[in-house]
Amino acid sequence: MSNALVKHGSPGFKGRLNEAKTTAIGFAQGFACLFKGLRCVYIEHRELARFYVPPMIFSFLFLIAGWILFATYAGRMVAYIWSEPDPEAWWGILSFLWQAVSVLLWIILAIGAAVLTAILFTVFAAPFSDLISERVEGILGTWEPRPFSVKFLIADLGQTLRFELTRAGIKLAWLAPLFLLSLLVPVVGQALYIGLGGYLLSKFTGMDYIDWCAARRGWTWKERFAFAKRHRFALAGFGSAVLLSLMIPLAFVIVWPAAVAGGAILFTSIHKA
Repeated sequence: MSNALVKHGSPGFKGRLNEAKTTAIGFAQGFACLFKGLRCVYIEHRELARFYVPPMIFSFLFLIAGWILFATYAGRMVAYIWSEPDPEAWWGILSFLWQAVSVLLWIILAIGAAVLTAILFTVFAAPFSDLISERVEGILGTWEPRPFSVKFLIADLGQTLRFELTRAGIKLAWLAPLFLLSLLVPVVGQALYIGLGGYLLSKFTGMDYIDWCAARRGWTWKERFAFAKRHRFALAGFGSAVLLSLMIPLAFVIVWPAAVAGGAILFTSIHKA
């Protein structure tokens, strides 16, 4: 009987083992695509710089201007709430605290400016992302790129903005309830938010960067979600690599074109298979 049980149970175990291997391989392949994208845009095909340098310059100028503005007026903003004390009062302690509050306010505003820049950059760079994705597919031989023109860039702005808003809405529809659950249900809610929420965010981030290829082929949202379901671990691996890069301050602006190129590489490698 024991031999029969082992024989009967063996295929199931092997099946689960093979599935685990497939999952790990898919995740690793997706994760590696970000580094393939970095090599593509910064080493092998530096001619793509004409598509990603303008948004980079714009975002850095916007961020630096915001920081200078906040540094200039942080003290005045604090003064509206608390008048600057006499430097001699209380042995200078109050003046020191006032200056510390001004610096703290500037830091908060600087972080807010960085977050706002990242949000605006995503929208502003959307047409350029489409161009980079299209050019990378041209390099890979899976798509014939259109000739570059400002007319196409402006015409694509409305469509890409609609895609960005739709993708943001999809993320919120899944992640907002999990966040609310984490606040209402102790321990279990937080565990679900970190585990399931992290997986979904990684997967949706991966979807963001293959979506240019899918939209180019006229795929409906149903077709895109079906593709994401079939290759969820590869997308989660790629999305995880992108999200980890965001932990480096201001790295997003540098990583962005590589993520777009990596998404095109991942999509075409799966789509051709």
